[in-house]
Amino acid sequence: MLVMFNNLLRDSIYGMVFRVAAGALLSTMDATTDLYTLYTYWNSGLKGQAMVLLAMIVTNLCFQILIILGQYKSKSWKRKLYEIVITLTFLRPAVDAYRVSTNHEDDELLVDQLTELCFNKSIEMGTESIPGCVLQCYVYLASSGQVGKFALLSIAASCLTTGFASAMISFDVDVDVTRRKTQPRFYGYIPGERAS
Repeated sequence: MLVMFNNLLRDSIYGMVFRVAAGALLSTMDATTDLYTLYTYWNSGLKGQAMVLLAMIVTNLCFQILIILGQYKSKSWKRKLYEIVITLTFLRPAVDAYRVSTNHEDDELLVDQLTELCFNKSIEMGTESIPGCVLQCYVYLASSGQVGKFALLSIAASCLTTGFASAMISFDVDVDVTRRKTQPRFYGYIPGERAS
């Protein structure tokens, strides 16, 4: 039953399309709203808050680029630059989800695609989504007249991105066949087979 479920998940084009589309949409929406919020803060005289938000975004990108340089160290610089451009255009979550969904394998990489996805999502949540959401909530409560109603959309985008990312990490790691085989008592909160 577990093998059939995992094969269905892997082979279902609709599940993959939904995950890739949702990841791309949320990531792009979060990045766009954060950049617009940064612009709004700067023009509203909240330059300190704008610089903090910019620092969070840049920190996220820098850590993800470091992961790329380590993960693709045996690849050509052309491939490394390709991966860096994916990161700088905020499409990394969608590309990672696509690669995991299609069981993309590359023996020259340092870690598998699922582990890379987990690293990238964790970095994004820890350096930008969660602290950015907290900062934006604080600024909205302290200066709602200066930042306007659009700030609420940016806060919602950060919350949705964080929720989606953490749910996908949990789901992907739990349904991974290799992890379930090596540690069956730890993985398995998403049922794949019934005890008789």
